[in-house]
Amino acid sequence: MSLTVELVQHLPDFEALQPDWNELVESMAFPEIFHFWEWNFCYFKHYRTADELFILVVRDQSKKVVSIAPLCIRSMRRLGVRIRVLETIVVNIGDYRNFLTRAGTHRGRVVEAVLDYLRDSAARWDVIDIAQFSSRDSTTAHLATLAQGYPGWNVRVRITTATAVRRLSSPTTAEDVEKVRRLRRKLKDLERRGLQVQIGSADFAKYWPTFCELHRKTWPLSPFHEAVGMAFYDDLKSRPGLKEKLEFSVAEFQGRPVAMHFGFVDRSKLYHYMTVMDREFRNERVGAVLLYVMIQHYQKTLQNFDFMRGMETYKLWFTDDLDISFRLVIHRNASGPAFLYNLGAVTRQYAIDLGFPRAALQLAKGGAAKVRDRLLGSR
Repeated sequence: MSLTVELVQHLPDFEALQPDWNELVESMAFPEIFHFWEWNFCYFKHYRTADELFILVVRDQSKKVVSIAPLCIRSMRRLGVRIRVLETIVVNIGDYRNFLTRAGTHRGRVVEAVLDYLRDSAARWDVIDIAQFSSRDSTTAHLATLAQGYPGWNVRVRITTATAVRRLSSPTTAEDVEKVRRLRRKLKDLERRGLQVQIGSADFAKYWPTFCELHRKTWPLSPFHEAVGMAFYDDLKSRPGLKEKLEFSVAEFQGRPVAMHFGFVDRSKLYHYMTVMDREFRNERVGAVLLYVMIQHYQKTLQNFDFMRGMETYKLWFTDDLDISFRLVIHRNASGPAFLYNLGAVTRQYAIDLGFPRAALQLAKGGAAKVRDRLLGSR
């Protein structure tokens, strides 16, 4: 199969890709909501205003799009040196990323074509830093394996996060039976006292301001603290291509929203994306109760319930299935900018491997003990 790679650098060309882009995502073996054009375009528009598009579109001999690498170049400075970092367009608030590849297309061939293009355009970038590439899609394994075969490249691969996923269609899902039983009893108790739960509520606009306010109060790093975050989500949820994929559920106690979820439903999966809970009702476990009701509701129609990043204990009440995401950092061996970019992370990891943080803590404890003993002995 003959493949060609073309570079998309301008916003109008990015906009024109929408139909082909989304058709490609729908054809993937493991599509994710964050792969869709709307997520990438809105993210670039709001969060990447100073960055340069570097989207690679892979076509077969019939000119059909078989893969897209949604990349961009971010410039930064460290110790006064400019460093050009090639990244996926969506980072941080988007949980899954990858080179989007059509099912039935040989992923190894596609990855090789993309890496060849990146090798030939190496004068444009100093470091490739791509993260949250899921183990579910074998494109990740092809990328990690093939990149290490390029002469003069240094490739570092590490696990970034584990993600809990409940297989709703599995008849043998493992769960913490006692914890789930308690939630069931708690739900009945709260319902007797006036709790009402709406799953997949149509009143999204009604609850959105309250959701944002509670999210700001609950999470210091909430994207809703900043105007750019508010603008991004307002833009994203208004896009026609995503409107039917939004999921909003709410638990109200005596007419007051006490727990809410904002996420997505795509094809056969629920993305448990953003949650908030009124802290005054923390002891009532309203957040966990809402989650329990959501799982019971979507058990009937979906195949997977994705708890997203983070290994909070409550997620493992409902499943013991885990997926893994990886980060790949690639750079040329003799690169000053790459050295500066990696210096902090490598130094920290080296110190951890040597046990330095623990050793420093032990030394500090030992020193404090000696000072205490001297003070006590001088009395």
